[in-house]
Formats: sequence, structure tokens, C-alpha cells
Amino acid sequence: MGRNMFQIEVDEKALEEVRHSINRMVQSLEHLRTFDLGGELSAWQTEDVHRNKPFTMRFRKAGRAQTVFRPHSWKRVKRSILYQRRGSSLLTRALSRRTQKGYLRTMAQYHAFQPLASTREILRQELIEQLGTRLVEMAREKLKW
Repeated sequence: MGRNMFQIEVDEKALEEVRHSINRMVQSLEHLRTFDLGGELSAWQTEDVHRNKPFTMRFRKAGRAQTVFRPHSWKRVKRSILYQRRGSSLLTRALSRRTQKGYLRTMAQYHAFQPLASTREILRQELIEQLGTRLVEMAREKLKW
């Protein structure tokens, strides 16, 4: 039995075209990852979630984008922090009172204090699904090979 040999010839021009095509694909993926993803997250927050000032952090070298949701405006969050701090200091203030009347008054304030905690979700499930569909549509639109 003899060996069957076959020869493959590759045109260098065709090989260069394939290499150029692959480089274009890699560049479009890199652009999608570094620029388009952060822009789409910001657009989603302004259009769908109705936020005036979306908080989107872009880490372009790492190719990541991150969006942060605050439950309320920053002014309201600061006010809540001050309220919580004041309520936590009431107990120590009550224990440091020297008179019975001062102690009882401060303990009444302490018991009237209601810590602010919400169990409601900040972001609804529908909005998360909507983000997923927006990102898929953006990838379909941007990545044409």
C-alpha cells in the first residue's frame, strides 16, 4: 500500500484578507466593550428608568462599565444618614443624663425614633429584563460581520 499525499496551496492574498477581517472583528468587539456598553447603560437609565443624572462608571482599559442605583437623591440619602445617626446617639445621651426627668425625656425620644429601612426593591425585574434586551439589540446593531 502506498501513501496518499495531497497538497494544500494557500494564496497569501486570501490569507491576508482573512487576517484583516479577523482584526476588524476584534476591533469592533473591543469598541463595543469599551465605549458602547457604558453609553447604553447611561441611555437605559435616562430613557427607561427616567433618571436625570445616570451614574455610570466606565473602566475603559479593563473594558467594563458599571451603573449604580441610589434609592433616592443624594440630598435625601444624606438627610437619612443624619437622622439615623441622631437616633443612635439618643440612647447614649439618655444613659448619661443625671436626673430622672432628663433620662425619661430622652428615653421617650429614643422609643419614638423609627429607623428608616425599606424592604422595597430599588430596581424592578421588568427593568432588568428590559436592560438585557437593550444590550442584545445594541450588540446586534453594532456587530455586523
